[in-house]
Amino acid sequence: MDPLIQKIILATDFSDASKDASYHALLLAQTYQANLKALHVFDPKPLGIPHPYKKRKNRAQEEEDLEKTRQRGRDILNELADSFHVKADTIFAEGDAGPEIVRIAEELDTDLLVVGTHGYTGWNRLALGSVAEYVVRNAPCAVLTVKPTDRQE
Repeated sequence: MDPLIQKIILATDFSDASKDASYHALLLAQTYQANLKALHVFDPKPLGIPHPYKKRKNRAQEEEDLEKTRQRGRDILNELADSFHVKADTIFAEGDAGPEIVRIAEELDTDLLVVGTHGYTGWNRLALGSVAEYVVRNAPCAVLTVKPTDRQE
């Protein structure tokens, strides 16, 4: 009998919520002996909006800064996957996080998506949006959302 969960994607934005989600993704991957992939979606749009009081850099410098930011994201993603101490592939995508996560999950015939949620409510949720909510509503597979633990020490 095939296990119910064979392919797991951890979608991460490197936040505390995502770190907590990574523990669950790793535990489930080990329990089910499932293939684990760590996914980060880089959205360059917010980086390209200049602040009205900030002096704009030339286009070449902006592109160089953007590429450095992309590479830093790839490096952090690889560090995360290496920290699992099990084989975990990485996927670095670019675009709007929610739709990209759903597209990749569908493309890879994923059984389970694991995402952290920041737990925003009210105005913050409305203003900031919710990638986790988008994923839950549109994913082609099961989704485990993980709230960050309260780490008051």
